[in-house]
Amino acid sequence: MRPIPQTAAAWVDEIAAAYEDAREALPFTPVVGVVAGARELFHLAPHVAIKFRGLPESRRHTAVEAALSTYVASEGSMPLDDPRLAFALCYLASHFGLNLVSQDTVDEVMDHLTASSMKMKHSRSREGMPNKGMQRTAPGTSKRRC
Repeated sequence: MRPIPQTAAAWVDEIAAAYEDAREALPFTPVVGVVAGARELFHLAPHVAIKFRGLPESRRHTAVEAALSTYVASEGSMPLDDPRLAFALCYLASHFGLNLVSQDTVDEVMDHLTASSMKMKHSRSREGMPNKGMQRTAPGTSKRRC
């Protein structure tokens, strides 16, 4: 059983490990009657949460219900088209549904992850620009005075 992370950074590390665990399980999902791809990894988040916390099988239904109802309720208000963010939300919601974390913890970690995701998307959108460090501005628009 893993201890509950106490910081957003620790949650990010655990969610990354949980995501990898779920990704490695994908080839075995048809054995249990689930056909899932990388975009549907969020379905495995509550199962990995139960595994990582060392909780009994009897808690699985609660974790799954919390994860999926949160996912559905969040459609349209979060960028759930990013499979990693969808997984993180369901992983955290599972913990919330199991009374292992507060809503504040879920919000803090998701805000952290969403901000990081947006920064990465923004930096990728600038990759195609030549001479990123030397972009010219229109005459008279520079704020710096030499």
